[in-house]
Amino acid sequence: MFRPAAAAGAAAPPPLDVLWTRRRADGSPLAAHVAAVRRRLAESPGSRRPGGWVYDPEATLEAMRSDPTAWGQQFTPWMMECAEMVGNGLALLEEIREIRGRGFGFTASGRVGMAPLTVGADPVGALLARARLGENAGRSTKSNLSTCSSPDWAAVMNEFGLQGVAAYPNFAAGAWGGGLMPDTYDDWRQDYVVILIYGFYLEYNIDTAYEASGNSLTHEILSLWDMPGLPADLVARRAHVEADLAFFDAKRRDEADAHQAVTSGLASWVYRDRDTWRDMKAADSGYFTYHLSFLPNDAGRDDMMLTGLVADWADIGPDLRFQECGQSVLALTRGSVVMADLLDAYERTVWMFNTHWTETGGIRPERYAACTAVLAVGPWLLGNHRHDAWRYYALAADLSHAAQQRDLYASGQLAHCYAEDLTPTTPAGGPRVAVPRRDLPFDVEVEGVRHTGTVGLHTVICDAVAHGTLPMGVVEYEFVVPWLLREGKISPVAFLEHMDRAYCSHFAQLMRAGHRSDFQRPFSEPMAALIMEQWWHGMYFAIGAGSLVEAQPDRIAGDRAHSEASTA
Repeated sequence: MFRPAAAAGAAAPPPLDVLWTRRRADGSPLAAHVAAVRRRLAESPGSRRPGGWVYDPEATLEAMRSDPTAWGQQFTPWMMECAEMVGNGLALLEEIREIRGRGFGFTASGRVGMAPLTVGADPVGALLARARLGENAGRSTKSNLSTCSSPDWAAVMNEFGLQGVAAYPNFAAGAWGGGLMPDTYDDWRQDYVVILIYGFYLEYNIDTAYEASGNSLTHEILSLWDMPGLPADLVARRAHVEADLAFFDAKRRDEADAHQAVTSGLASWVYRDRDTWRDMKAADSGYFTYHLSFLPNDAGRDDMMLTGLVADWADIGPDLRFQECGQSVLALTRGSVVMADLLDAYERTVWMFNTHWTETGGIRPERYAACTAVLAVGPWLLGNHRHDAWRYYALAADLSHAAQQRDLYASGQLAHCYAEDLTPTTPAGGPRVAVPRRDLPFDVEVEGVRHTGTVGLHTVICDAVAHGTLPMGVVEYEFVVPWLLREGKISPVAFLEHMDRAYCSHFAQLMRAGHRSDFQRPFSEPMAALIMEQWWHGMYFAIGAGSLVEAQPDRIAGDRAHSEASTA
């Protein structure tokens, strides 16, 4: 489980309180439900709503397999696919468990194995060498949850009625911002979707592998999910999340059983069955809250996978350290961190993101939810939890040029980019994205030095800045200042000091701007374009390469706490 970080002598971090709703939902059925849950649990801790929903991931998964029409005929295709994706994920987990017991090699099916990491004599290999020399005194920065106690952040929390877990930008910008950006509903239902998202995230990080009854936070989350009178589509979304937790229950048991095993940081999981791996990664991504908003069939399954791949670029090194079986970048490189192989994977990652965009640089209407759900992972990544993205970027910012020199404007689904055995291929004659850009002037101060100039960015970003929908300060933090570093205009030290100093005010700006537009398209579309500009400019390649300083020896799943296996 993650541990909220507190400096020595500092006050204890705020509790992970979830029994509340933001001010936007005041007076709604959801607010009434949350108030009722709070009253009931205050009077009778651990109690359940009489006649309420019963949480049982395995039973729900089995029901989806046996009768996918049970949630309504209109949801049947998504129920069938959810069951198939989770089922394929569970099947691969069984094979992974077999490999854990004997080390390197492949299973009898040949679908998954553990192999020594392939390393090149190149700049990425040099970063890995720093890891082997004990970068950061051997410490990992993954899973340190940071709060904001600044007046700017306190004012935002007060203005919009944010409490508890919202003290952490990781939740506020990641769960509320990211959860609201797909713009699926225009009322309290969107807030219920957010509760599913951050409830899943919290529940996953609580190790219940060998705890019969879980804990109070788990119970509070499940009580929030158990809302009476839910519309059928929200019941279906909850069922998707619940079924996916059958996968995570199995994964947590595997990790709990193996967590004493020492890792080398130099071994990678390798997959040889593209579509089965894709389904496992979809299950591992944990974004089934929005599965119902994605297209059916391969396009939707690919998008489910992309909600995890987008985050894994910032996690390559930590995942090597903790022998994470869900690391998707290394799946695409087939266990290689040779720079050319990583560039191939980065190029194809962007091609898959580009399928959400039209040839003239707009978001495809039928892929809008998928596009914003995938890219909303960006603010979550930068929330300084489970990743230290800006430190990684500072270590390898110059490598973003190598990524930008690749063709980052083609587009293709997973099957257009990789053969069935995950060998890289090239889409033949597919659509290309022509990004409409114009120069955006900037005037930013970094550690006492003023920098002015222009950067060419998507016109939807420039228009949003001009109209006041997207603060220029957000663009400066997310793009301009990182761009100044990669162009050699500022030093890594100045960059990191600026990013740390502006951290809370940046997220305050982000949340205020999002609420001002109710996180709807005037805000979410330029935000999606801004995050894509980071990808199109190779910034996430630098983050991924820099993350390799974490690839050091540790223990399996050492970024989470574990309860001990029962010996009864």
